[in-house]
This record gives sequence, structure tokens and C-alpha cells, in this order.
Amino acid sequence: MIRKKQASKRIPRKLIKKILVPIDGSSNSFRALKEAINLAKFTNSQIIGIYVIPKDISALPLIDLLQPLSTLRPIGFQKKILKHGTKIIIYAKEICEKNKTKFSGQIIKGNPGYDIVKFSNKNKVDFIIIGSRGKGPTTEIFLGSVSNYVIHKARCPVIIVK
Repeated sequence: MIRKKQASKRIPRKLIKKILVPIDGSSNSFRALKEAINLAKFTNSQIIGIYVIPKDISALPLIDLLQPLSTLRPIGFQKKILKHGTKIIIYAKEICEKNKTKFSGQIIKGNPGYDIVKFSNKNKVDFIIIGSRGKGPTTEIFLGSVSNYVIHKARCPVIIVK
């Protein structure tokens, strides 16, 4: 009787070095950051916070769209959104520093869902932790459109925080 070689039941340990957290200023995105900090403490990993400035105005929060029309001028509008993103990244960095966690933040322009996935692939991110809903006007029944896109297109594991 010949025995087949049994596959090992032991799961190899995977080191987590980089955790990507898309932050848009919503409460869900900051809850995702807190979960990422918790995971980073146990794995001694780095958190990368990313803020995506949408190229398409329809992806912006409804509050920004309802401001006086003078803020929608292309030059002033881009500066306003960049300033807002910078404040969010600085705030996220402060939270991580208080919790003694490594953090680096980036602001990029593009389509939020697509560029989050593209960034994670390019930078070899081990995990993405994302809020279930952001500040965008588009809503779906269970998930926001960006988090829905990310869970279906990302190559690495994705954790959704609500």
C-alpha cells in the first residue's frame, strides 16, 4: 500500500509590512485607521495613509458641491481640495504618532477606487483596511462604491470597517 504524501496543514506565516488605509475624512475612514493601528502594533508594520483627490467633480462630497459657485473655479477648487487632503493626512499622522505607529501619507489625483488598487499593487501593500462608506454622494445598499471596487479588484486582502 502506497501512501500519498500528505499536504502540510500548517499555514506559512506571512509577514505584514505595509498596511494601506484610504482616508477621506469620514468617520468610517478614521475607524479603519484605528483598526490599522491595532493590527500594526501586533505586526510591527507601517501604515500608509492615502487621500485621493478625484478628477471627476461628481465623486466629491455633496457638501463641497453645494458651496458658493466661486469655490468651483478650477484653480481655487484644486487648492481647496489639496488643503483639505493635507489636513486629513496630518491628522492621521498625529493619531499614529500618539499610538507609536509608523505612518507615511500621500495625496494623489485620480479615480479613488482605481487609484487605491493601483497604488496598493505598485507599492506591494500587504493589507488594505478601508471604511465601508466614505463622504461621496454615491451610495449603495451595503457598501460605498469605492470600497466595493477595492474589495473586488485588489490583489491583497481587504478589511472593511464600518
